[in-house]
Amino acid sequence: MNIKICENLKELRKQKGNTQEELAEYLGISMQAVSKWERGECYPDITLIPAIAQYYNATTDRLLGVDEIAAELRMKEYYKRHGELLKQSTGGLDQHEKTVALWEEARREFPNNHDVLVLLLESLCYPRPHASEHHFDEIVQICERLLAESTVNYMRYMAISQLCEIYAHKKDFENAKKYADMASSVWVSKEILYGRCFEGEELVKYTQENLRRLIDIIYYNCVIKAAECTESADEKIQMYEFAYKLYNLVYPNGDFGNGELNLAYICYNLACFYSSFSDTDKALSYISEMAEHFIRNFFTLKEFKHTSFMLNRLTWTGTPEVVSGNPSIYLSTVEMIENTPQFESLKDDARYAAALEKMKSLLG
Repeated sequence: MNIKICENLKELRKQKGNTQEELAEYLGISMQAVSKWERGECYPDITLIPAIAQYYNATTDRLLGVDEIAAELRMKEYYKRHGELLKQSTGGLDQHEKTVALWEEARREFPNNHDVLVLLLESLCYPRPHASEHHFDEIVQICERLLAESTVNYMRYMAISQLCEIYAHKKDFENAKKYADMASSVWVSKEILYGRCFEGEELVKYTQENLRRLIDIIYYNCVIKAAECTESADEKIQMYEFAYKLYNLVYPNGDFGNGELNLAYICYNLACFYSSFSDTDKALSYISEMAEHFIRNFFTLKEFKHTSFMLNRLTWTGTPEVVSGNPSIYLSTVEMIENTPQFESLKDDARYAAALEKMKSLLG
């Protein structure tokens, strides 16, 4: 607890607007002693703690930092409960409501904690479109508050991003553009500017990391968005085929890392399209590959060094524990495949059965 004294003493003195000399005179000690306290070189004698607290009209707990330590312990409890909910998650709305309730509880206890507001915001915004339709006003209120109060860049950018997205979902494009204009251009983004801060091998590694991010950005923000907006099935197929080729171009050695899940969904969509066009062989080929990507992502994807040339300085750190081997999330994925209407005509085929059986076998 003593570690907090120097910080709290400085803060209390600044709030009161007095000098070290004035505090020293009140306590009947030297100004140098007060200066050493604030620098953390030593601590006040225990007999002086009540007098210092009284001078600043504060509790001894406030001075010692007991309140802050208690708050930190409570926050750790919330994080632990959040982690437990994630491990139990099936992706359903009931789990979403439990997570929202958890961080609503935390906000009541810590109404001015921006970290709590961010976690509540993340909970409210997932899953979409459920979130934007049911929590619109609360999401806007939290985002506007973060923009008004927070000086932490990632919090401000998250608020801008969510405000842009939530207004766009309501087709209020004027407000969506207003918040989009608050973000920086890609040419002055952190990723671009950081590339000017390195040289040699460090620069090579950084540019490779940017490439890895860029592929995911192209997939999520170009391919998926464009496919959602076009009515032509042929164009949709071409877009997903493009994404498929792009991942295989960048990862020719098959060391996809976080791309495994993206490729699984690319294969899933292509299998749906080709099945609708009665191209059974292509549909079943993509279903078989889809199963392999899902299995690697959920069960076998561990830390490894990339070998594909354009990413050979990078290490994939492995699938997060909350996803890796999570039976509930994996089960919902298997159920999604089994309940896909486009696959009805394929279910009697041995290749479809083999792919699903391989996925189910890992559920134990």
